[in-house]
Amino acid sequence: MATIKGIEQAVSAYGYTQQFIERADFDNAEIIRHVANKGINKIELVGAQAFGNYPTPDAVEIDAVLRASDEYGVDIYSYGGYVDLGRVTGARMSESDILSDMRLDMMTARALGAQSLRATGFSPNLVPRVADLADQYGITVGFEIHAPHTPTDKATTGFMEVIDRYGITSFGLVPDFGMFIERPTEIAIQRYIGLGARRDLLDYVIAHRWDGSTEEEMCERVAAMGGGLGEKVAISEWFGYLSFAPADIEGFANMVPYTKYVHGKFYHIDMDSHGNLSEPTIPYAAALRTLIRGGFKGVLVSEYEGHAFYLDDADEQIDRHLAMTAAILTNS
Repeated sequence: MATIKGIEQAVSAYGYTQQFIERADFDNAEIIRHVANKGINKIELVGAQAFGNYPTPDAVEIDAVLRASDEYGVDIYSYGGYVDLGRVTGARMSESDILSDMRLDMMTARALGAQSLRATGFSPNLVPRVADLADQYGITVGFEIHAPHTPTDKATTGFMEVIDRYGITSFGLVPDFGMFIERPTEIAIQRYIGLGARRDLLDYVIAHRWDGSTEEEMCERVAAMGGGLGEKVAISEWFGYLSFAPADIEGFANMVPYTKYVHGKFYHIDMDSHGNLSEPTIPYAAALRTLIRGGFKGVLVSEYEGHAFYLDDADEQIDRHLAMTAAILTNS
């Protein structure tokens, strides 16, 4: 695939989660082979998915990935780390614990030859110390800004302020386009209906998502209207990682200068009868044009999350996403 207007396409191994879980033969090497077959030469690996011994994968695991990377000509561009804040029930991780986890992920990223580490799980006040570690290991750290966070919420602007205050260059942000979801995908709605939810109650939640109610208050209200498990699952997800709201594209423009690379999150790419492709829940054209106008030059990682709906169609969907984003970039 091409580099278009300074933006290079890559693929996240996360998109193959369903196959990775269900098929014994679908290991890291097989994922890398599938990515290579698309003409892509950069991949993001997710540590907790890729390695049975995460966060300290052994040499056998690392070497297997490096052999596949070399065989298929696909670089490990980024490594998805994870700070497990809930690892010890009832205990709060100290800053030293968090930095210890970060160091382990950086060591793995360096062993894989990755340029970037995707990070989560800490607040802006730790950025200078994280950046010092990144400098020691010769990598760049990108903190993922993921729904329900937005480009202009306190956490995001806090990271940007610290970067400016200290003139940090080895740390930045990884915007996840899931934060631009403007409405639930129909696939998600049908999953909740399959769990027993009523369409009219789901429509009610969608219409009233931003009326000031808390998740608990919405659950109580919908339960009083006759809702059950299906509605409860929908509310939990719509108040969490599948949150939706009008996309803050204007705020995203201010975030672009701090962006190290991008997670092109998507849940389903539709194709109409004329072959036109679209992600109906995310304003992709507006987001990508904002990247271009902001002067972003870097990597756009296609990140499919179909496993959220137990879908086994990763190759088709990733192909569609690559084609859709290439068309938008070319025509912008």
